[in-house]
Amino acid sequence: MNDATRPQRYRVDDLTGLLPHGGMRSALPGGNTVGGWIRESTARADGYRHVDTPATIAMLQEIGANHYFFGIWDSPTDWDDLRLEFAPAAQQAGIQVLPYIVPPTETFDWGRASRPYLLDFEAWAREFATLSLSYPALTGWAIDDFDVGDNATVFTADYLSRIRQAQQAINPQLAFFTCAYYESATSPEFLSRYAPFIDGIIYPFLDGPNVNTLVADSAPADIAAVTSAAADHDLAVIFLVYAGRFLDGVSAPHQDYVGTAVRYALEATARGEILGVVAYGLQVDGAPTIANERRSMYGDGRGSIASSHRPMPAGTWAELSCRVEVDPSSARHELSFWWSKIIELWRTPDRGDFVLQVLLDGALVWRADLHDATWLGLWAQGHSEQGQFDVSAALLGKSGATLSFRVTALRDVKDSSFDLGLDNLEAIGLTIPDPGFEDRTAWRTASSGGPIVARVDVFDDDRPARILDAVTAEYTKPNDV
Repeated sequence: MNDATRPQRYRVDDLTGLLPHGGMRSALPGGNTVGGWIRESTARADGYRHVDTPATIAMLQEIGANHYFFGIWDSPTDWDDLRLEFAPAAQQAGIQVLPYIVPPTETFDWGRASRPYLLDFEAWAREFATLSLSYPALTGWAIDDFDVGDNATVFTADYLSRIRQAQQAINPQLAFFTCAYYESATSPEFLSRYAPFIDGIIYPFLDGPNVNTLVADSAPADIAAVTSAAADHDLAVIFLVYAGRFLDGVSAPHQDYVGTAVRYALEATARGEILGVVAYGLQVDGAPTIANERRSMYGDGRGSIASSHRPMPAGTWAELSCRVEVDPSSARHELSFWWSKIIELWRTPDRGDFVLQVLLDGALVWRADLHDATWLGLWAQGHSEQGQFDVSAALLGKSGATLSFRVTALRDVKDSSFDLGLDNLEAIGLTIPDPGFEDRTAWRTASSGGPIVARVDVFDDDRPARILDAVTAEYTKPNDV
């Protein structure tokens, strides 16, 4: 490939005045998420509900987006909706567009597929390049997951070279991307293999290699690691934040997580480190939170200590803790709680993998193998054979103590996933400020770092609206770029 014909950077600011706040602020409707598309309320003559282009453009403008990843997967009409309606409207509105299509692992005979060209990626390259000549707002395109499953056997160097040539013969300035998760995005072998054929990567942020949508503060470190690796191959980076569910995540993201992750990405954009950010699966249909995201026993909240299916060494831990008051005059000092766990059936913790410990000022007062917790969200009481367990020895002479619930890996664990719930604490002789985990600020979280994450999980029935507001607040915030 001739470097003279290869675009060195994605042209996010080629259209005059397109990015008034600087950098890409995008959204992507996800087929595996909920409520990302705005479709017309009734079917057309062909029997399909098409993309509501005017409403989508209005939504993008309202939230401060200057870019849109247009997914071609959910409906056989997506391609026609893009080329006949959305691309012209986006051009007029000054919103850039990046069509996003799927590889073999996401192409299904029963329906979902990138139609009409399916797995003929040379045809897609020609069609996107041709469309971009009519609508220069279409500045790039992407294929998902080059190296997931058997996709790498399709995307060989020879085939990618032909895809690239088909595109460049029509529009050599059109940019081409693929999705790359942390291991790939920081892998010299992956980047060396694909760098000759692409202009950049779309990096889905999942707390480094830990695979969760709960920890946002690792975003700067992730950006530094990914951009450093990509720069060695002259590849641009687009940062993807899960604003809707991630299928392998132990729990859905909430508004604080999304807003914080987007903010970090926009700060990196302002520094010129990345091209911008895309909010994936942003729910825009006005529907409430999915009911099964409420995992509490009573009320809206519960304590949660969860782990994604990642390898971890023995000693990895996370905990929830709070300060409790002790009544020295009480004849009894006892404690009980309720616990449950949600698991992926093929990644069930084995006996001896993890232990749940209840601690008072670091002294062990109760423990159980995590394998013994009830599963599928059923709640059971954590107590002794006599009911509440006696904690008098740990509180002798004290007026207060730190109560902690800690989950620890007892040995190296290769592939296990769980979400342990805690709720409805009951005590005699001590006062717990938030026994139902209804207040996110009442409990502190700590961890050794790694896949196990502790948090207070409070169900909000309007969480999608809160997430949309959080993205809007970041996208519409003035900056100096």
